[in-house]
Amino acid sequence: MRRMIFLAIGLFLFSIPSFAQEVIYPKAEVFGGFSISSAAIGSVDPTTGLPVSLRENFWGWQGSANYNLTHHLGIVGDFGGQYKSLPGITGAGATISGVSLNSYQFLFGPRIMFRKSRITPFVHAMFGGVKEGIGSTTLTVLGTSVTTPAVSSTGFGMAMGGGLDVNLSDRFALRVPQFDWTPMHIGGVWEKNVIRIGIGLVVKAGGK
Repeated sequence: MRRMIFLAIGLFLFSIPSFAQEVIYPKAEVFGGFSISSAAIGSVDPTTGLPVSLRENFWGWQGSANYNLTHHLGIVGDFGGQYKSLPGITGAGATISGVSLNSYQFLFGPRIMFRKSRITPFVHAMFGGVKEGIGSTTLTVLGTSVTTPAVSSTGFGMAMGGGLDVNLSDRFALRVPQFDWTPMHIGGVWEKNVIRIGIGLVVKAGGK
């Protein structure tokens, strides 16, 4: 019995290189689709005058490309942009025009994939930069208008998360979804209560 066990182990070890050669995975994967970013924004309750935290959703796009080093390990570059328009305010003889907000991410890092025949779950840790901007606004009081120019700030950003790809064929997959916690450091302040969700199509190129 002991000889049979050692023989089985030997055959298994001998066959590992052939298993590795049979593994086929794409050389690169490109993702593109819709993106939703949800951030907590401080505000003031008009009734009580106390500070409150509200969540605002920003809608936009997201894209990424990862180069696969092995069957399970890849290097990914991830890019996204989300946008939101806030309505104007009128009261007490004054008017403040609506304002547009935007946020962009450009992140890079390793991704670990768990490839199956029908699905590919993955996790990643990405680091890079973020840019947030506020469009110009106009304050009008008694017919006199003052316009504040648009401003933007760039800082450090991260994305810790993962997702699930549902394989449609050897060349296409549906990402449903990619979920990331995306804290950022801009202007000396950390914004930690930010999440991002992406849904779209994955195109696979080449094979190894």
